[in-house]
Amino acid sequence: MYVEHSVHVGHPIKGCSEALLEGPRKWLPRIGDQNVSRVGVHVAGVPIRKRVTVELGEPVKTSTWTVIPLTWKATFPEKLFPEMTGKIELSPSDRDVTRLTVSGMYQPPLGSLGRQLDEALMHNVAEATVKELAESIAARLEKALKAESGKPG
Repeated sequence: MYVEHSVHVGHPIKGCSEALLEGPRKWLPRIGDQNVSRVGVHVAGVPIRKRVTVELGEPVKTSTWTVIPLTWKATFPEKLFPEMTGKIELSPSDRDVTRLTVSGMYQPPLGSLGRQLDEALMHNVAEATVKELAESIAARLEKALKAESGKPG
């Protein structure tokens, strides 16, 4: 299954790329030791999170875009949750705005039962998780770039 969410960051691509390339501690929410983080959604304003191990691949950067491969998998119980393989991508939207996209693929666990659960509910959870992750990364990049520029924020 494929999921994707894009948001805009109110800064030029150059600054956003530099901040992203500084490493996940600057922009990945809730990242801890051994690259363990928490991903999830809010249900009725209450965060529901799952611990995941995050692996980041080698960044690829050109003058107009930056991509960081990303994989996460549940720490426990691994077999009940899908592994997500995807990427974080930055591209210019215009001169002063950058588009940040988080996208990925996953296979529902548990065979045909997992596919049925995914169709009924879990794909919506995966979409909401990727949406929250994209928005959290964008917010952290915005905050870091405002702090660096000395603008109030």
